[in-house]
Amino acid sequence: MSIPFIETTETQEGWQATFAFQVFHRPSEEWLKMKWGFNAGALLDEALDRHKLFVESQAINETMYFEESILARTLVIRGMKLPGKGLQMAVLGNVKAASQAQAEQGCKNYAREVSSTFPHDFILRPAETKPEYDGLKGSELLSKNPGVACIQRENTFIPPMRGFHYLNGFWQTGVRSHEQIWRALSRMDRTTMFNVILEPTILLEDEKELLLEIKKKVSDTEEKPPIFLPYYPWVESYIKRRLAPWKKFFLLQVQVVAEGEVDENLTRSIGSAITRDTDNAPLPGFHVTYPTSVDEHAEWLDDLCMLNLIPPQRRMDDLADIDEAFSVFRLPLRPEAGLPGADFIAHPGSPT
Repeated sequence: MSIPFIETTETQEGWQATFAFQVFHRPSEEWLKMKWGFNAGALLDEALDRHKLFVESQAINETMYFEESILARTLVIRGMKLPGKGLQMAVLGNVKAASQAQAEQGCKNYAREVSSTFPHDFILRPAETKPEYDGLKGSELLSKNPGVACIQRENTFIPPMRGFHYLNGFWQTGVRSHEQIWRALSRMDRTTMFNVILEPTILLEDEKELLLEIKKKVSDTEEKPPIFLPYYPWVESYIKRRLAPWKKFFLLQVQVVAEGEVDENLTRSIGSAITRDTDNAPLPGFHVTYPTSVDEHAEWLDDLCMLNLIPPQRRMDDLADIDEAFSVFRLPLRPEAGLPGADFIAHPGSPT
């Protein structure tokens, strides 16, 4: 692997260092030969399993979370429509540490890990210079005071809980749902960024207590008005999923950044693709939030520039398990004939 450019920045908490890789689809004739199964359908299943394993490998347990020697890490997928050029896909990493040397070395180690474990359905090319890094990061767009929006899971105010607590829906998608995201992004007529940020975490003690309190007030209560009966199984399933032993979690956010205002049609295309109903798991959907002031708008852009999470109203609004993270933190797989309407920038070595 070529040595990637590492950008280090001093913050109030210490130092952080970041790297960037441009992501390309592997040429179809090469990719199709990689299948272990008998057909292209098997190749798709194999590729999705590789991608899920990569997401799983980013998780941590409670021991690691509280271990001071474990550096805080963040991973970002950043896709940009560049008018006249096409769709640019990138994965960026961020490491935080007490000293500049620790952050830089940790970042180099993390870049090596990502390079060696990222699904081999794609080709990674590291940004080796500051201009290449800035291009993948979207520094020019972020410096132009662009519009920014955050896509979140819809809140569910279960009737018996009104005025007390709310739960979020889940991130949930299908095998090919992400195709819609990249096709919609590709049709934008101005520079537009799709951003997914993933940070490993755990379910904290006060969050467990909150879920148990909701269970007590809603699921375990003897008085269950008939009009509310459809909600109880959903709440019970939600709490059971969140409190399952050895469950691994992430903090996950989805943003859209664009020159001018963010296009509502694009956020709808993205939100609907990553909050899909299934026969057994209907969802409340998604909603879109925007900065509420000039100062907050500037803070959001600063966080995006630093590859940081935007401070949520509460931490649980961003909490996601591995299945949810896999539903969102995913790059599109391209069939042999290509993905209609999506003009991905090709690897320099690919045939034209």
